[in-house]
Amino acid sequence: MSKNQYFYYDHETCSFVEVSPDPKKVWLRRGGIGGALLIIAVLLTFVFDGVVPSMEQATLKAENEALQEELIDVRERIESISGELAELSEADEALYRTVFQAERIPDDVRQVGVGGADDGERYNVYGARSASLLRAISRDLDELERKASLQSGSFRELKRLASSHQERMRQMPAIMPTDGPIVSGFGERYHPILQVRRHHPGVDILVDVGTPVYSTGDGVVRKATRNAGYGKYVVIDHPDAGYNTLYAHLSEIPSHIRPGYEVSRGEKIALSGNTGRSTGPHLHYEVRNEDDRPINPTRFFAPSMSPREYHRLVMATEQSTISMD
Repeated sequence: MSKNQYFYYDHETCSFVEVSPDPKKVWLRRGGIGGALLIIAVLLTFVFDGVVPSMEQATLKAENEALQEELIDVRERIESISGELAELSEADEALYRTVFQAERIPDDVRQVGVGGADDGERYNVYGARSASLLRAISRDLDELERKASLQSGSFRELKRLASSHQERMRQMPAIMPTDGPIVSGFGERYHPILQVRRHHPGVDILVDVGTPVYSTGDGVVRKATRNAGYGKYVVIDHPDAGYNTLYAHLSEIPSHIRPGYEVSRGEKIALSGNTGRSTGPHLHYEVRNEDDRPINPTRFFAPSMSPREYHRLVMATEQSTISMD
């Protein structure tokens, strides 16, 4: 018996009668199932067609938002670096160029990174927010690159000036030329030989004949000779520092100390004495500027002394009223 055959018991005939399916009901049942399946298929199609793109769009949206956050972070870092560069530029202008006596960089040159053509049209293919961020970063990077290049050039110049400044410092008269007390200072003093008050262009240091005399800075010997007033004397030029120094009333000048000879600070250049117009053994020492105008030498002794020692020196020179030459 087929599993698809169905029977029922007829009490009137006392026999089993096969049940024949109603074609309409069968069609409706089969049609209903097929329709339901069709509807489900259509629904699933719409669902997947909508869900899959939505998932992709959600992923792209999340990535886009993450990239925008990264762009914001990059711009903030650029702004931070720009701030540090501005501090360097300020130090360059207010400190380094002042110390090295360099000309300041004009403001319009400092602003080389500001303005310029906007080539941000290439970012129009992106969304409005992303395009705006990319344009801003492009401008900031361009400005930062130009200012960094300017500052790099400025520091190269300052490095050159610093090297020159070091040479200037080496040539600066900065030590006592011999070891002894100053008995006559700079300025108006009574001349014991001429018996008049006259300007004393240097300081007199009391030392015995034959005491070593040292160059007070790096330089080049200009003169090593003698005359009636100074007796034997040496003049040393310190061109980078803008000064020259004079050492007078010497007893001996070594043969190698002659015009053109290069000396170093602290190098022995002569022995003290009592030559020329002098009332006793001592060293007469002068510092002159590029115009050959005498400057108070005590101003240059400070680097080699403690504040207390320098104060005592200044007081002693101010109290002296008579020169020794």
